[in-house]
Amino acid sequence: MYADLVLMNGKIVTVDPEERIAEAVAVKFGRILEVGSNGDVKPLIGSGTVVVNLEGMTVLPGFIDTHGHLFSSGVGLGHIDCSEEAGVRSIRDIQERIAERAKRTPKGGWIVGDKFDESKLAERRIPNRWDLDAAAPEHPVLLSMVGGHVYVANSRALEMKGITRETPDPLPGGRLDRDPITGELTGIIYERAVDLVRPEPSYE
Repeated sequence: MYADLVLMNGKIVTVDPEERIAEAVAVKFGRILEVGSNGDVKPLIGSGTVVVNLEGMTVLPGFIDTHGHLFSSGVGLGHIDCSEEAGVRSIRDIQERIAERAKRTPKGGWIVGDKFDESKLAERRIPNRWDLDAAAPEHPVLLSMVGGHVYVANSRALEMKGITRETPDPLPGGRLDRDPITGELTGIIYERAVDLVRPEPSYE
């Protein structure tokens, strides 16, 4: 089998356990066939192989962005896990977890949860601020839906941040959900509008 691509005369950073720096690499169908010296890869050069003389240049493995949300994942370690995997099957389950956290959170302290999925809840809807109020009326509460694009704040959180029905939607890219009849805020928040409500991360 001949390689599609061979890179020679370079510094190939392998990041293998021995942290070797190789001289050449051969690739077929986007996969590495051989890493080593020029001599190691020469048998893999055929008439259709593209050969590149690196002239001493360095080749690094791909830096692949996995869209991991590393910062928010780290901050979220202290949040309430409202995911189906954590046993949340209904809005009532979310309320119970919020109420439990409220028992050990000083009055007025933030309660934050994440990873709820309304498609997995028995009610098949996004919780609203009144649902959260019932669980912790004296604490500001903010939940984020799985994916991190939809949030829910309770009445105390909106009040602490000075958000009322007269507060305009932040532009661009954010919206405060309102009851279509009364115009009252439901507590459901979309995209960048969460910046109006989101608490600053604590040092803990």
